[in-house]
Amino acid sequence: MPSPATHYRRRNNLLRKNYWKTTILPSNLSRKSTTDTSDAQQLPAEQIDSTELNSATVITNKDDLHDSCKSINDLSPTFNRHFLLTSRDIAAAVMIYKVRRLQNNKDIDSLCKLFNALSVNLFPKSMKAIERQLHPDFDLNKFYKFYRICSNCGAYDSNSMFKCKSCNDALIFKFYLCSIKQQIQQLLSIFGFFTRLKEEKINNINLFSSTKYGEILREIEVNAFTLMISFDGVSTGNKNLSLWPFTMIFNELPIPERRYLENILIAGIIPTGKKPTNHVVQTCLQLIYEQLITLELGQEFFINDLDQRAVIHFYNIASCTDKPAEALMANVVLYNAEYGCPKCFHAGELYHGQRGSGANAVTFTIRVYPFVDCELRTQEKYIQIVQQLTNRLKPINNNSSCTKKKTVSKKTKKRKEKKIAHFGHLGSCPLTKLKYFHYGTSFLTDSLHTIYAGAFKQLLHLLFHSEYRNKSWSLFTKITQIDESLTLVQTPSTTQRRFRSLKFISKYKGSEYRCLFHFGLTSLVRHINDNGLKNLLFSFVSAINLASSNYVTDETIEIVEKLLHYFVQRFEEIFGIRHMSSNIHSLLHVHQGLSVMGPLWFYSTFSFEGIDKDLVSTVHGTTEFAKQLIRQHILYRDSLVLHKHESYPLILFTFNEELLDRKQSNIHYKNFVDSCFLSNPVSKDLYDTSENGIATRVQSLFNDDLIFYHILIISGVLIKTTVTAYGKLVADSCISFSFADDQVKYGLIRAIVQSKKNTVRLFIEELVEIKPGASKIKFNISNNQYQVPNILRLRPSTIFHLKHPKFILKKNACICEPGNRVTVLEYPNLKDNS
Repeated sequence: MPSPATHYRRRNNLLRKNYWKTTILPSNLSRKSTTDTSDAQQLPAEQIDSTELNSATVITNKDDLHDSCKSINDLSPTFNRHFLLTSRDIAAAVMIYKVRRLQNNKDIDSLCKLFNALSVNLFPKSMKAIERQLHPDFDLNKFYKFYRICSNCGAYDSNSMFKCKSCNDALIFKFYLCSIKQQIQQLLSIFGFFTRLKEEKINNINLFSSTKYGEILREIEVNAFTLMISFDGVSTGNKNLSLWPFTMIFNELPIPERRYLENILIAGIIPTGKKPTNHVVQTCLQLIYEQLITLELGQEFFINDLDQRAVIHFYNIASCTDKPAEALMANVVLYNAEYGCPKCFHAGELYHGQRGSGANAVTFTIRVYPFVDCELRTQEKYIQIVQQLTNRLKPINNNSSCTKKKTVSKKTKKRKEKKIAHFGHLGSCPLTKLKYFHYGTSFLTDSLHTIYAGAFKQLLHLLFHSEYRNKSWSLFTKITQIDESLTLVQTPSTTQRRFRSLKFISKYKGSEYRCLFHFGLTSLVRHINDNGLKNLLFSFVSAINLASSNYVTDETIEIVEKLLHYFVQRFEEIFGIRHMSSNIHSLLHVHQGLSVMGPLWFYSTFSFEGIDKDLVSTVHGTTEFAKQLIRQHILYRDSLVLHKHESYPLILFTFNEELLDRKQSNIHYKNFVDSCFLSNPVSKDLYDTSENGIATRVQSLFNDDLIFYHILIISGVLIKTTVTAYGKLVADSCISFSFADDQVKYGLIRAIVQSKKNTVRLFIEELVEIKPGASKIKFNISNNQYQVPNILRLRPSTIFHLKHPKFILKKNACICEPGNRVTVLEYPNLKDNS
């Protein structure tokens, strides 16, 4: 009998033979890991100092000219997939279509009627028939447990109740507890899922070796993986109802796969018209904890990859949410209350201010967090404080009656008084009883709400709002000039959302703030005369760029901590204590998350925000939203299990793959050559055909006439030449590419050509330093010099490279300025952007 590894390898080879698409080598990996051709030995010309070149230098060799990218695909005939379709096969395809194309049940019923009217006998008769095909004895009640929870005391009951039996409170919340184990079993039944978990676990052990997460991965069992939980509210089609799902992701799934709907675990759902209370959320977490603790101990699952059963452990090690949801999960007071910081014991101060003057004067009181060094919260301190809180509340609970509403309000008032005495803690959090979930470190800092749409948004409000136009640091009068500078910034067309004019800054989305932060700050700084304010912005962007890198080291974490401490301290000195908000204070704790889970992209709520919307998009009714969501999620996974089976019909497999492909470009080309999809050929005359022109130079390297193109797609990445663009705001021609000895160079794609031997090449003009050592922006803090990472000031050269597209590492944003200057703006990573 073959070993499990041999069995998996044989099945994987069969699936590869049946896979219709040509697999393209990833373009964002290093040259060593992506090259099937022999390493190119570069000509000695590449060693020449580029600043001394007077004539054009073309760096190439025979391999660059003629070697085509080898295909790793086996297109041999299929022999393991059946050709005769069954109703179950069609049902799986229709279910995938329904979820991916956001169709409701009525739409699917109409589709079924259409195909049955056309005498397609195997097509299911209705959505109910599809459900029966995928799950013959489907009973939704087996996949969840229903509870009613009291908002005042947290007591719960699975039976119907209109008032709490413990405290007689009438505000009752519904909660649907989902089986996490059943969902994991569904995923492990999908062929290839377990293998991806194992492979990514090994990658993460190496990548995050200097973090607590890396330490956990080295410590846990061989067949053990980790999870991260999140909690947030999301609106529905019913304006009187919102859903509050507890969602979980696998940390050992590659990004962006971990964000895909089918890979999300739903631990539970609270459907409600009001925000859940701390008591409700803690009761929900206690019920979820009971499942998580059994998963930690290990449960037996059937693993489709190995075709056998095995015990696997799953550890929930962290949580990432926005601040209000974090307060609910951690069971602490809100961020704007005394001791509202969940990371340290900073009590904050009350600031009394006034808006307007005369008859229009309005007074206000807010909580601010002056810059001070505070003791950090730890698991040990948390246990001690919660124990004290429990001991003090026992006599209060024993001596008070909760049968009257008046008594309830008195109890609430007493509990409010205890918040101050117990450093913001309202009680224990069940998740902290898990092995690797620790208070103070496992609740991670969210980059979306804390950094981009938090501290950075507040900084822009101060600089550009008319309210502060008379302040020395205000840039309100320069908005028009700065907007003009920002129009020179060319971002890749695949950037999630480009920032709009600063005149609409109050309407920015979180992704717009992120784009402006990484790509627009250099343009903004040029209009600032105050060196102190410049250093403030440089320290901010440097720290977050480093914190968003592909990986972090102990040295990186230390630098981030120093830069953000400087930023917070200087922010208070420049703008005053009135603007020292919770978000500004939270920047002091960013480095803690780096030391626990690694760079910011690894646990950003950008992912969870999209997940919640994707979940709700599967529901199209107006009532019983939670049940509908659970039902659709189960059936969708069932269809994927069938889709991934080795015998699934090829014709439906190809259709489903197109629906499931999230990396599809908006532009589709059928011309496939040398592992690249090419657009229609263009005339050579569109390029410079003069003696020293681009067309002449690249043609001189080949004996036969070349075919010229403007656009190609490789590994789902869209690449264009400098000749074409959608507009001056968008460019896909500025790249970084690998060179000999793992060097990284920057350049502009001047031409895309195809030879008669069907080899595709990029003609790249290298970007070089204006002066040696002058490409980086430098600034001084406390007699220490720092460089702003990911921003390079370069110029075009007369050095050209002929490279296969597989050597591209990533696309970059750029600013093409007068005076033959190009500022390259690298995104810190390729994980949470284009």
